[in-house]
Amino acid sequence: MVDVLFLCTGNICRSAYAERRAQQLFPGSAIASAGTHAMRGWGVDESLAEVLIERGGTADGFSARQLTEPIAYASGLILCATREHRAFVVNAWPDLADRTFVMKAYARDRAAAPRSPLWSAPSPSADRPALTRRDDIADPYRLGSPEAVRTADEIDEVLRAVARARA
Repeated sequence: MVDVLFLCTGNICRSAYAERRAQQLFPGSAIASAGTHAMRGWGVDESLAEVLIERGGTADGFSARQLTEPIAYASGLILCATREHRAFVVNAWPDLADRTFVMKAYARDRAAAPRSPLWSAPSPSADRPALTRRDDIADPYRLGSPEAVRTADEIDEVLRAVARARA
């Protein structure tokens, strides 16, 4: 079983960076990634790989993979780059809705409920705000180094929220 699965489109930018960065920051956690339309077998996008290496991580040996039903069900928590990725999971497997979240919204929920177990799903809340495009982490694919850095910064903020809230 995987503690957390990071999900984006091609599994070479956002989810690949999140997987490798989380592995670096949370040793001992079972962390993986996949794509809704994966560029199977590709490595981490060059611009994000550079940022990852600058921040002490590694892209060595990474290979993009497609999200499948067995991968989804083997994941305790699914953290998506965008609302569309979450909708993809929930439409395919409705019973995974309670453990599938958009990364930024998950970070907000974790900040509001500190001292919770690492990679835990937030409690259902009636007053949770609706998701908007501001909750999405935009795809930096082929947009160059500045966008790769912006993406990495947004993902790192999510991971810092997880670290601050851990029990």
